[in-house]
Amino acid sequence: MSDTHPTSLRPGGPSPSNTPRPESQTLSEDMQNRQQFAYGANQESQPGQQQGGSYSGRFPSQMYGAQGPDFSVEAPGGNASHNQYGDNGPRSRASTIGQSYPIAMDQSSAPAMPSAQPLFAQHSGPASAGGQSGSRPASRQAPPGPSQAMNPSSFSTAPNTRPGTAGGAQSQSKSPFTTPVTSPPRSRPSQILLINPTSSTALTNTMLQSLRPILPPQLEVVGYTAHYPAPTATETTVDQALSTELVLRDLAKYATNNGETVQNFDALLIASFTHHPLIAALRESYDVPVIGVMEGSLYVSRMLGARFGILSTTNRHKIQTDNALHMSGLGHYFVGAEAVHMSPIEILASAAQSQTGALPEEVSKRIAHAARVLVSKGADTLIMGSESMSSVEVIRAAKDAIREEDGRRTINVVDCVEAGVMCLNALVGMGVPTSKKGVYRGERDGRRARGQNWL
Repeated sequence: MSDTHPTSLRPGGPSPSNTPRPESQTLSEDMQNRQQFAYGANQESQPGQQQGGSYSGRFPSQMYGAQGPDFSVEAPGGNASHNQYGDNGPRSRASTIGQSYPIAMDQSSAPAMPSAQPLFAQHSGPASAGGQSGSRPASRQAPPGPSQAMNPSSFSTAPNTRPGTAGGAQSQSKSPFTTPVTSPPRSRPSQILLINPTSSTALTNTMLQSLRPILPPQLEVVGYTAHYPAPTATETTVDQALSTELVLRDLAKYATNNGETVQNFDALLIASFTHHPLIAALRESYDVPVIGVMEGSLYVSRMLGARFGILSTTNRHKIQTDNALHMSGLGHYFVGAEAVHMSPIEILASAAQSQTGALPEEVSKRIAHAARVLVSKGADTLIMGSESMSSVEVIRAAKDAIREEDGRRTINVVDCVEAGVMCLNALVGMGVPTSKKGVYRGERDGRRARGQNWL
């Protein structure tokens, strides 16, 4: 049994016993006796007792400490009797059964009322190894002693336990960072097939050369160039349709036996900054992830900034880009496209010329003007909107045009080919294939059922 009592109990309060009060005791006498007992009326000051009749709200446990066998209480009949619990232990609440209040006590032996003590949190639960109990940590400062008054100036300041302070080894908190997690070694590197739907071998080499410095370990990129009579550029809808049919037929020769991919490649990237129909056709034919360079650069730019703009090649390409952006649902983040009024073949020739010298001044001026116009419209990210613009010299011309006066560069310039490769690398690492339940469900069984097994 604990030596403390519930806070709801008060000195002179109702007894837990069901024994009725004597009828001879009136209400006024009862209240007078309660006040005399609780507030120590007509008593001399005892050692350790507070002056001025202060009253503690909690039931003081010192009033019910160990008592001698001569401790007497008033029986219901009015006769004093010795304590029937003649032990020296703490008084039990059960010993009040059959008694009536108020309890008469010898004024000369009345216990001293203790000083009011601050209340400290009492925790429940199993005690820990360090002596604490409960799930909450113990207070950093020790509670005041019995003779210490509740004075705010007597409380000491808790030590600083932030990491890196002089609080000692015990006060250093545990680091929130875990040990690094590394990937297990792979049996082979990931392989991405970079598909150039045009017949320009120079374009394929330019893209591979720009990708070489930024490729992460365990990743290989293999280039593919469409054969003749594929168009040299995919500027029009006819160019896109012809290149789609030629690439589909050619890649079917290198498809795996199960038809999941082409020559065991983990992903396919279409190097055409248009809404090329080859992307959807390859998703229907194979299970591995398939995206275009425009698609990858749009998602990357959306994550890097709030508004993006696109540098396009010709005015036709600018209109095609505007239509593709609004069809993709990203029109709210798109400030527009700005054309440099040069065909992909002309830009590619200028980039090849810059390898032996500087980029032609006319080309640099056009790229710089288009970049500044997009920034003035509110773009905080620029996309090089053509695979022919993926050369280092062309990208540097766009970056230099939007550099701040103090030399800082606060606007990102995204290479569409690089963004497409990195997005595919992430999908390959996740191990997710193309979904085959809806639109991209396999088309072979349907064509064979119609007798059109031409691939």
